[in-house]
Amino acid sequence: MIVNILDYLEKSAINFPDKVGYCDEYEKVTFKTLKNRSQAIGTSVSEYVSKGEPVVVYMEKSVAMITAFLGAVYAGAFYVPLDVDMPQHRVKLILETLEAKVIISDKKCIEKINDIGFNGKVIMYEELLLTKCNYIKLQNIRRSVIDSDPLYAIFTSGSTGIPKGVVTSQRSAINFTEWYSEAFAFTESEVFGNQTPFYFDASVKDIYATLRCSATMHIIPKHLFSFPAKLIEFLNQHKINCIDWVPSALCMIVNFKTFEKIKPQYLRKVMFLGEVMPTKQFNIWRNALPDIKYANLYGPTEATGDCTYYKVERELANDEPIPIGYACENSDVLILNSKNELVEIEEVGEICVRGTSLALGYYNNQEKTDSVFVVNPLQKHYRELIYRTGDLGKYNNLGEIIYIARKDLQIKHMGHRIELGEIETALNAIQDIQQVCCLYDTLKDKIVVVYVGDISKDKIISEIKQSLPKYMIPNVFYKVEALPINMNGKLDRVELNKEYITC
Repeated sequence: MIVNILDYLEKSAINFPDKVGYCDEYEKVTFKTLKNRSQAIGTSVSEYVSKGEPVVVYMEKSVAMITAFLGAVYAGAFYVPLDVDMPQHRVKLILETLEAKVIISDKKCIEKINDIGFNGKVIMYEELLLTKCNYIKLQNIRRSVIDSDPLYAIFTSGSTGIPKGVVTSQRSAINFTEWYSEAFAFTESEVFGNQTPFYFDASVKDIYATLRCSATMHIIPKHLFSFPAKLIEFLNQHKINCIDWVPSALCMIVNFKTFEKIKPQYLRKVMFLGEVMPTKQFNIWRNALPDIKYANLYGPTEATGDCTYYKVERELANDEPIPIGYACENSDVLILNSKNELVEIEEVGEICVRGTSLALGYYNNQEKTDSVFVVNPLQKHYRELIYRTGDLGKYNNLGEIIYIARKDLQIKHMGHRIELGEIETALNAIQDIQQVCCLYDTLKDKIVVVYVGDISKDKIISEIKQSLPKYMIPNVFYKVEALPINMNGKLDRVELNKEYITC
């Protein structure tokens, strides 16, 4: 029975000791070396924290950062990755929420740590590697850890301006990793190309699937996602055969018509997650690379990354949304209407999740935890928690779950309830539109469109009139060179609202 994510590491270190597990621009590490380094870190860190306490890892995305994560786990703690480019004010808010005693950093980032004014212990990564491993101490710690203990915390944005720390247990991460690896038939021959930042929960899939399957993961340099041809060259050079990226990264490749110049030679599995994948751009991928297996993954951080998946095996029209499919194994998805009843086919409701995938809650924020991790209204006989995602969805006639939009993207306009996501789907289907975002100006009661593409407002209106009723036709259009991307690599709606919506 697997009760600790470290079981994956130790098994890989036994079966494939000299195989390279993780690579970045400057370093690569074998499973045996990774285990030895992590145990050295765990021995040292355990002097400063108790079981179940947070260890902040403040480093640039790298092999060393993964090593620090696993070292924190060996110490019986849980790790919290922070973005080194995050504003100091946000870092301070997170450290205050955590009441952190320890930060693992390195020489590259020490000046930033000093500027933050952290009062706890800052341990240098380079020095941690010199620690002599205390195997007896690590064994004693290991015996005391159970699978419901925390493994990591990922901080997401909070509506009050204070970030929320989503705490995920060992059990949830193991449950997800087992399902993910089996559902997509991963083996030791998998070569993952990691795109998502380590402070974004989607990266957990790449990291732990690599450990579980004794595979190899390449950390793709961030700058390559601005140069699609060079990005494909990187995939080919390293024989990457599996990627799990946000749609913005995939769309960038086809919007620059990269496949007319170069194609991935080894890619066999492509998953996308984190935001809606425009079907038009997906079809370009599929037509260019028809032998690849594609899957749409959906799920919030609070449900350990993904709670539904859809292996795309049927043809989809450009104006048809890609389903988010069905619940992952050992998870269940409920779509509830305003009366807390299960929806009928084509009825829109809120997507709710139950099962082992649920996070432990928000760190030091019981009020917010209690507001979204609530008792299942359908279970009258005992207390069972569900997580209310704040996302709207429905079942189509095939029984597939369709993601509609965030609840806060549902608006009331001209007396009609409208999903902005439905308008975006129609706009994305237009041939000459490369990227688009739909906003709502509440003060002016206007639907606003910001788009990238060589097409006029009049032509856009002419085309979407064929698929949308009059009351859903946008009122204001802004043509731009590019849409902003946030630190997770997704479309930055917050920035667009600041720029184009009346305050």
